[in-house]
Amino acid sequence: MKKYSVRLRSTTPLLLNVRQKELDDELKELKKDQLSEWEEKNWRRKAERDKKGNVILPLRWFRSAFIQACKSSGLVPSFATSKKQTYTRYAQSMVFQNTTFVLPEKDLKEYGAYVGAQGAGSKTKIWRIRPQIDEWETDIEIIDPFSRMSEKEFKELLDYSGMLVGVGDGRNLNFGRFEVVSIKEKK
Repeated sequence: MKKYSVRLRSTTPLLLNVRQKELDDELKELKKDQLSEWEEKNWRRKAERDKKGNVILPLRWFRSAFIQACKSSGLVPSFATSKKQTYTRYAQSMVFQNTTFVLPEKDLKEYGAYVGAQGAGSKTKIWRIRPQIDEWETDIEIIDPFSRMSEKEFKELLDYSGMLVGVGDGRNLNFGRFEVVSIKEKK
């Protein structure tokens, strides 16, 4: 088993928009003319928090970005039995834990934009406000339980996930990009 301590830093602002049943239920109750007012009052609630109420970056975002990088990069593992194999399934066994990022809610900025309304073929645009973080940095511990991925390939996939996949909302607009500052194997 290999354990890595990875430091990541933003290269573009990050939009937070965590789906929460409570918020979804509230939105269903509203009429179209009430949406803008609700957004103005509640946009901060779209950020995920720890037990102390500080804003956090969900580890599942980084894990998902890493797995997506394995899928899209086409990097063939050294232990592959076929040239079509990627690290995707292998990456699903990796554990992402212990992020160091916390931010007081008051430090969030609002980012408002018209976005497409949900529904098949809907051309309606609605105003949405999401929490934005301009700059962030975090340490994450990543465990490779089978120790089959080389550190070079691991870094390549992390770089790919930061540059081309990203985390958070608005990734198709280049929000949520990050870079790898350092990787240290923990003994």
